Amino acid sequence: MSKRTAIITAALCLTLSSLVAACHFHDHDDDHDHVHTGKRSGATCPTTNAPNYENFGRAFVTTYCVRCHSSTLKGAARNGAAKGHDFDSESGVLAWIDHVDVHAAAGPNAINDEMPPSAPFPTVEERQKLGQWLACALGSPDGGTAPASGDASAD
Repeated sequence: MSKRTAIITAALCLTLSSLVAACHFHDHDDDHDHVHTGKRSGATCPTTNAPNYENFGRAFVTTYCVRCHSSTLKGAARNGAAKGHDFDSESGVLAWIDHVDVHAAAGPNAINDEMPPSAPFPTVEERQKLGQWLACALGSPDGGTAPASGDASAD
């Protein structure tokens, strides 16, 4: 198994187990009754110049996400970011890939701009590249961020 395949497999397993845990053990104090309004972006991985963590993701999350979604932040310093939703590593982002997609990514199905909740904000082009990166990280031909049919959200 290649390192990339192992990372993707681990991220998908973490995402699935995290979603199951979130459904059963939702802590309203950590997520402040957050309502998810986004849809899956439907972004796909480009066949050339594909974004990855090193050439895109790290800078994106550093600029727009870790001011709240960091493992080093506690309590009020997280500005309402749910405990455990830490994006200061590639595996941290990929563990919540569906949530990142429906909150911040753009593609043919949706332009999700719920996150970040305050300036600075990514451009639509940056959100599209985020969607592409997430699709590439999933490693499937259609990127895996598009629903099989309809507008199902990741929740």
